[in-house]
Order: sequence, then structure tokens, then C-alpha cells
Amino acid sequence: MGVNVRHSLLSALALSFPLTRAASSVNATAACQSISATGTEVLTLADALNPQWTDAQSHYWSAANADLQPACAVYPTSALAVSQIVSILQNNTGVPFAVKSGGHNPNVGYSSVEGGVLISMSNLSSTVLSEDTTTADIGPGARWVQVAEALDGTGVTVVSGRLGDVGVGGLTLGGGLSFLSAEYGLVCDNVINYEVVLANASIVNANASSNSDLYWALKGGGNQFGIVTKFTMKTHPIGQIWGGIRSYAATEAEALLNATENFNENYDKDPKAAVIVTGEIAIDSLLEIFVVFFFYDGPTAPAGIFDEFNAIPFLTDGTETRSYYDLINSDDGTNLYGLRYLIRATTLPNLPNATGKALYNYHYNEWRNYVMTEGILHPGFIFSLAFQPMPYIIPAESVAAGGNALGMNPAEGDRMWMEYDISWLTALGDDDAHAMSMNITATIDEYAKTVYAGIKNTHFEAGNLEEEEYNPIFMNDAMYDQMPLQSYENDGYIKLKAIQQSVDPTGFFPSRTGGFKFT
Repeated sequence: MGVNVRHSLLSALALSFPLTRAASSVNATAACQSISATGTEVLTLADALNPQWTDAQSHYWSAANADLQPACAVYPTSALAVSQIVSILQNNTGVPFAVKSGGHNPNVGYSSVEGGVLISMSNLSSTVLSEDTTTADIGPGARWVQVAEALDGTGVTVVSGRLGDVGVGGLTLGGGLSFLSAEYGLVCDNVINYEVVLANASIVNANASSNSDLYWALKGGGNQFGIVTKFTMKTHPIGQIWGGIRSYAATEAEALLNATENFNENYDKDPKAAVIVTGEIAIDSLLEIFVVFFFYDGPTAPAGIFDEFNAIPFLTDGTETRSYYDLINSDDGTNLYGLRYLIRATTLPNLPNATGKALYNYHYNEWRNYVMTEGILHPGFIFSLAFQPMPYIIPAESVAAGGNALGMNPAEGDRMWMEYDISWLTALGDDDAHAMSMNITATIDEYAKTVYAGIKNTHFEAGNLEEEEYNPIFMNDAMYDQMPLQSYENDGYIKLKAIQQSVDPTGFFPSRTGGFKFT
């Protein structure tokens, strides 16, 4: 069986710190007091009735993160304030910290902290459009719905997350997949400048001409390089779009998955379109449904784009012509708070025609059989798996934008980024949820590599089939025991590790805060 999620992470963090818990607590209190003396707002458990404290300490997508109790939460309003916080943390040995943008990552300790300093970026959440409307300065504490609302009616938007309550900071540093990615690349590909505070408390700008290695590393390389205090992003034209959510009976699984394979294979015919196809099972009610997110960057989707999906009978239909802001805001209805969550990721090849359809249907059926067999013992558990198309045209846009840390090569063809979610109610289910998350993905790569060995994925031109079809692991969907950084292509991990050590030679970030590490 798995180990306790919260306990294992706290144990790992404790081993990173040379101080006893008592000494660490004394140092954390001192750090909180020193930060307060700089003028930055500092709240503690004594401020439990303050909505700002409640939001920082408790507002997480996965309630497991709210189990952790920081010594204080601090609310910087500028890069200078963040620099002062980092300097104080450097002077208070062993005090752990976490940086919180939106708190959507379910991995315990990545944006939450036990007994340390929680740096809430909620006061760094503005969206400022440039006079010529070609760029927008966005604070890391903004949520994507706030960004979309700020840009609504301007005729432009940015490549954003797909759910409105997700924070800007974490999603962008992990790469970020968007409804607009087939047109413009990943979210990180659209950042033209990062304002970032390094481990030595210096404030630098990282872009294509200044600190270019750091700039590349921050494009999907995670949170171990510094604390980003501002993202300057390219904007793109936007008008009325078409999209929303349809639900389907699970009996339509084969038709939906066949349509998904065809959609990915033909994605390059119209990059304005996007789908996410999600199967869900609620154990309490044994409800099985599919939820499909549709998007088209235009007021109506032309004939031929979603025809195969349109021919499948649906239960409910929330698709309509609307603003981009309205879509991002409405998609948040699928974001359920108050539960504990784990997400796990893997990557599968989009194989051609019948082989691709057979792989996806086999995988769904194996997932369903496992969930219905093992999950039935766990009342209150909810399971889902999502098929997220990763056509070659997205890496092509990344390359055109100068490349990113993931290093995907468009010549390697079309892939499918898979996301597996489990949610449950209380800490009593933590061990079982962890074990089931691992079991769900344990055999699918081996099965596909064995049964479909040597079969090229759609639009494949060159590359190592066995490795590149199954990588990278998407950081935004990765569970804490996975190694997304090590899955990056073109020696990405080696390059990232060298850059991390060059900007943080004392190992401040790896030893003090959570996140995916360079081992």
C-alpha cells in the first residue's frame, strides 16, 4: 500500500532541515516578526477570523493542503517586498516556506507549508494591458478568471489556463496547457519577460536577451529557480468564441474515444479548436459519465471540426457563443472544493486509425474495471481520467516561440497527455488514494510499448519511438512522486539542473520549499 501523503511529505521536508522542530519554530517566529518590521502584512493563527488568513491557509483545491499550519502568512505587494522576505529567510536558518499563487496544485507542501512562512501572492494579482495592447503584465497571484475579466472587451487576451480559479503562477511555471495552445503554444511560450527574485534576494528580469538561460528554464521548469513577481505575456486577438461543456452517458465511451483519436490526428486542419474528454465515476452513486470541454476560437465552429462529437447523443449541452471570459468563468463549475485530491499524469502516443482507437478504448476499459473493482470499497471516492490532445502543432508553436524546457519536438508527432484524478473526503482515505493513483498508471505504458511496438504515432517524422512517444510527463498534472523534469527531452533535465545551481548555488529553494526537485 502507499504511504500517507501528508506524513511522507512532511517527513521529507523535515529531513531537509538541520534544525529540530523547536529551533525551527523559534526561527520561523523570528522570521515572521522581521518580515512584519519591513511593512509587509503578516498574519498568524491569532488572525483566524481575518478573511485574508482564511484564504491563504485554507483555500486550496485539495483540502489536504489546509492540514498544514504555517507559522505566518505574509502578503507582499512588490518585488522589493519579496526580495526582503527572501533576505530574511536566508538569515533565519532552516525556516521552510511556500509560495502560493492559486493553490490549485494538490501536492501537499508545494504551495502550503507546515510551521514556516507562507508567501501569499494575492496582493500581486493585477493585470495591466500595455498602451499598444500587445502585452500584458500579470501578477503571479492572479487567477485566470481575473485575467480574462480584466482583458474582457479589449479585443485581446492571453494564452491562459482553462479553469478560471487556477492561479497564474503555478500553471505558467509548469508549462500550462490552454484552449489556445494549438494556435499559440503553451502558456509559458507566451511569456516574454519574467520579473523574478533569486535566492540571493536580487531582482532580475529574464527574457530572450537578458538572463536568457534563466528565461528558458522558467518556461516549464518549475519553481526551484526563484520567485516570479510579474509575468509579461504576449496578447492575441480574441472576439466571441464558441464553447462549453457537454455531458454524455458512459455507454457512449467508445464513440467518444474514437472521436478523440480522430480529432487529435486531424488537429492541424484547424488549430482554433480544442477538446478535453473526461470520464468520471462517483463510487457512492455508481454514476458513470463523460464530460467534454469544447472550444473554438470564433463565434461558431465550422462544419467538419466537431462533426463526430456532434453525432453522439448527449445528456446536457452547455455550449454556446460567448466571450472568452464567460467560458473561463463558467468552466469553474467543475472545480469542487472541500475534497482531498491527487492528480497523476502520463503521456501516450496518438496512434493512427484503428490502433489508436483500440489503445484508448483498452485503457479506458482497464481504468473503469479497476475503479469499479477496487473503488467500490471506498465510499465517497470520485475517479476521473482526462484525454488531453497534444498534437504536433503545439510543440511547433513552442519551437517558433524560442523553445521551452519541455523540449518537445514537433517531428515526434501527436501525443495524448493523460490526467488521472482521485478525490475523497477525509485523511482516512489518503493511503488508499495514493496506492490507487499509482496502480492506475502502473501498466499502461508497458502495455502500449509491448502491444504497439514500432507503430509510429500520427504525424511522426523522426525520433526515438519508445522514449519520445511516452514523454514528457506534464508537470501541471504530475503527482509528487513522479519525475516530470527528468522526462524532458533534448537533455532538458541536465540543462535545467545546471541553471538551477548557477542561480541558487547554496540550494536555498531545493532545501526550503516544496516542488519537483533536481536530484
